[in-house]
Amino acid sequence: MSLVDQPATYRVATSLLSPVLQLYLRRRVQQGKEDPQRLSERVGKTQRKRPLGQLIWLHGASVGETQMIRPLIARLLEKPNRQILVTSGTKTSAQLLEHQLPDRAFHQYVPLDTPKAAARFIGQWKPDLAVFVESELWPNLIWTTQRAEIPLALINARMSEQSLQGWSRKRKMAGRVIGAFDRILAADDVTAKGLSTLTGRDVPNAGNLKLDAPPLDYDVDEQRRLSDRIGDRPVWLAASTHEAEEDVFFKLHESMPDAFMIWMPRHPERGPEIAKRLSVTPRSEGGGPGERAFVMDTLGEMGLALSLADVCVLGGSFHPSLMGHNPLEAARAGVPLITGPYHASFVDLFRDLTHASAVTLADAKSLEAEVRRGLSGALDAQALSAQSFASRRSGTLDRTVKELEALL
Repeated sequence: MSLVDQPATYRVATSLLSPVLQLYLRRRVQQGKEDPQRLSERVGKTQRKRPLGQLIWLHGASVGETQMIRPLIARLLEKPNRQILVTSGTKTSAQLLEHQLPDRAFHQYVPLDTPKAAARFIGQWKPDLAVFVESELWPNLIWTTQRAEIPLALINARMSEQSLQGWSRKRKMAGRVIGAFDRILAADDVTAKGLSTLTGRDVPNAGNLKLDAPPLDYDVDEQRRLSDRIGDRPVWLAASTHEAEEDVFFKLHESMPDAFMIWMPRHPERGPEIAKRLSVTPRSEGGGPGERAFVMDTLGEMGLALSLADVCVLGGSFHPSLMGHNPLEAARAGVPLITGPYHASFVDLFRDLTHASAVTLADAKSLEAEVRRGLSGALDAQALSAQSFASRRSGTLDRTVKELEALL
């Protein structure tokens, strides 16, 4: 989000940009990035009625954030006569949540951050509590919520030093946006210290909610079926990859003809193009394991992919434009984990995993050697250390629930 130093200027600018944003939405529909049947939600309109009883609104940007808060949703719903509204901004997250949300929880797309769309959204839902997750902060939505005297919380707040520096150059805006939250729980020391400085109040490091997530589940029968098709070949997984780093994985695949690769792109729409280059049919089009590769461009199957892998190479980390992904899913699965040098979004986690000898750091040049080490069993002890590290409950979920209940 591009920051504007003056709150009033931001409100005026976003109002004037509303027609342009409508064109932007239509373009995203053409690109397959928006759901045309639910486009009205992006301007704060919906056919769905507000449920009776207490309503808690949780907002996460995309897949990572919305998947992380599923245990939190379950805990908040332990009290009766309570409903959960979850918003996000991507089709992928919406499609996943459609099949995952429990009773009394439902999804809507987050509206564009214009004054009118924000007013429609808050006027429609009138939540009893608004909870923003991590770092996607929409000023008009926050201010509209604050004016409606709805308690605001920012949980699992994570910001890089670069992002914090950007906010520090916009002090007045930071004070109005970040200072609007009644509770802020940081996920790491860097964010806690940075937000304490920006807001002028103590922001605690409550720990990362990802530490309290359960292991990913998967279909055991499907795992056996796919494992039989792959056979006894050593398997390495390219997980959560991005287009900017794909050449690294294509080259690695070419240099390791004796190994089988499972490729799971971060954005499933990349699957068909990747599969075409590998001369296989992607899983989304009914394809299965090929001679040397299997493209799993499907939603909600990371647990299945990890169950098939002997080594996991975590993407989002092999190009300077990227900032890494959550390493704990692979750690909990007991799969040796290798990541690239670019993981600023999870610097605390990777630091702790490195100290515990629970992760291997590699670059494009050393990656093949590290994957071969993993396939030979040389990283098995590391995988056990990672699994032990990831199995420790941090208490972050308990503290987060307690803080949110206090606001209610």
